[in-house]
Amino acid sequence: MWFSRSETPGENSLRTASPNERRCITRESLDFYRALVIGGIYQFSEPVDVTSVSTYSYALRHCVDRHPHLSIIVAKAETETPNYEFCPRVDLSQHIQILERGDGNERRTIERVLPSILDTQWPPSIPAWKIVVLPFSQTRCFIGFSFSHSLGDGMTAMIFHRSFLAALQEPRLERDLICTPTLKQLSPPFDSAQTLPISWSFLLSPLLGEYLPESIASLFGLRASVSSITPGTWTGSSVFYSPETYRTGVHILSIDASTVGKTLRACRMHGVKMTGLIHQFIIAALSDLLPQPHKFDNLAFATAMNMRNAVDVSNDEMGLFVSGHFQTEPLQKPTLDAQEEYSWALAKSITETLAAKANELSDNTVGLLRYVKTMRSWTLSKLGHCRDGSYEVSNLLSFQPSGSVEKCSITEMVFCQPTNITSAPLTFNIVSTSGGPMNITVDWQVGALAMGSYEDEVDFVSSMCKHIESSFVRLTSTT
Repeated sequence: MWFSRSETPGENSLRTASPNERRCITRESLDFYRALVIGGIYQFSEPVDVTSVSTYSYALRHCVDRHPHLSIIVAKAETETPNYEFCPRVDLSQHIQILERGDGNERRTIERVLPSILDTQWPPSIPAWKIVVLPFSQTRCFIGFSFSHSLGDGMTAMIFHRSFLAALQEPRLERDLICTPTLKQLSPPFDSAQTLPISWSFLLSPLLGEYLPESIASLFGLRASVSSITPGTWTGSSVFYSPETYRTGVHILSIDASTVGKTLRACRMHGVKMTGLIHQFIIAALSDLLPQPHKFDNLAFATAMNMRNAVDVSNDEMGLFVSGHFQTEPLQKPTLDAQEEYSWALAKSITETLAAKANELSDNTVGLLRYVKTMRSWTLSKLGHCRDGSYEVSNLLSFQPSGSVEKCSITEMVFCQPTNITSAPLTFNIVSTSGGPMNITVDWQVGALAMGSYEDEVDFVSSMCKHIESSFVRLTSTT
């Protein structure tokens, strides 16, 4: 049964959750965040039964055996001391969902089914992950890896797809759906005091900003948030939660492979990374499209950073090894000057800042979480208040298979997050494939954009994506 569990809680305990893991566990326990999805369009070289569980069970068994995060559950999630426990029996039938065959435009079909996957709530009794298969033909399907953020970051899904794709190169029909994985210890958490030391000067600003009266905190420039929110920052609606209206909006913007290639070559010529460039595009789009009249003069944004290299951890290891950098920029004028030459200044500035932050472990914002006394109360305290930013960007870069892909390959990837109640109103999730398109999936909490109706929000996001797409076109036509 989906909710059955025979083990005594605690007997397979692995380790206590770290502060950042507790943050993810708590917001899911409060229903403020549900399921991430990172998926790929799988292309088989020969016809297979893409609607059969048996087609995928051997590859899933391979992944469970290889990655210990796929056989853990969270115990005491509703407390301040949650911990991870080993699950000695994994029934794969509980981790595979096969949808009805898709028809028409593949990308639009994926976009249509994503919200129902993202808004899935995880039962506490089994490991919080599954694959969702959307068949297109006998040789083609979308396979989304859906999982709880408490198990890992976005790179965790990329690791899963590399292992899963590698196993599919050995076509085997496996009818036994019960796995009995070997108990393996989890690696120590990334966000320990030893790894992320915090200085007093870095600690005191958000700490005092939390407890001093707002007028005094503002006088001394102290903020409860690590992001730089001002009265002129666009942050959408205040933080709200209603289980009856909880809903994620999704829009996929796809940039074709040719445009991606031209853009990357132009970026290399100007010392710019794609993430910095996309930030510039987003800022330009929001600057042009925020409804008038308004009082906004700046945007505060966060960038997720994979910290595995900084702490000498393999990019094949699942887990939460993510941090974030917060930055504020004024609303921007068009990026083409009078001579119709593209201005790279902001993209280069953001690129250089992110490069410097990617290896900084001291005074890392994630380290501040260990000073949060009660994670549940802290999370709940955000309700009714201003959001901590305008938007977030997470770029998983380009998916690279681990070996030969003669039997099966991934032609493109899609990355999306669910409604994040307490965070920025917009999230931009980026992923690409080598030689394939780059997909930018925009998600938002329905109602969080404060644009009026849901249809108004959809129109706004669609216009924003068209603006970003036109920025790619203009850049590649002028370089």
